[in-house]
Amino acid sequence: MHPHAQTTAELRSTLRELLAHEVDNPDEDPHLSGVLFFCATDERTRQLIERIELLASEVFFDAYGRAIAHRMRAVAVDGVSIKQKHKAQADETVIRIALVDKGYITVSTARF
Repeated sequence: MHPHAQTTAELRSTLRELLAHEVDNPDEDPHLSGVLFFCATDERTRQLIERIELLASEVFFDAYGRAIAHRMRAVAVDGVSIKQKHKAQADETVIRIALVDKGYITVSTARF
């Protein structure tokens, strides 16, 4: 199995797990990867989001910091929308992972 295929499968699985998980979001903060949300949520939610951020960073960016669109599409599961944000700094690539009725996670990297 190709290394990215295994990471992609793990990312899809973790996204499904987060979708099924009862996210503790007392402040109703839609930015699930934000510092304020991390301070207010439960440990299991933090672990799932951190895992998604790590896996997405491995899968979605090439060596030059550009988004890899076909990998973003390959990870798509029902209830999740993955898109590159085009209103980002010129030297940065930002990807938003939106989870229906839960909020969104952002992953980013510098472009070279």
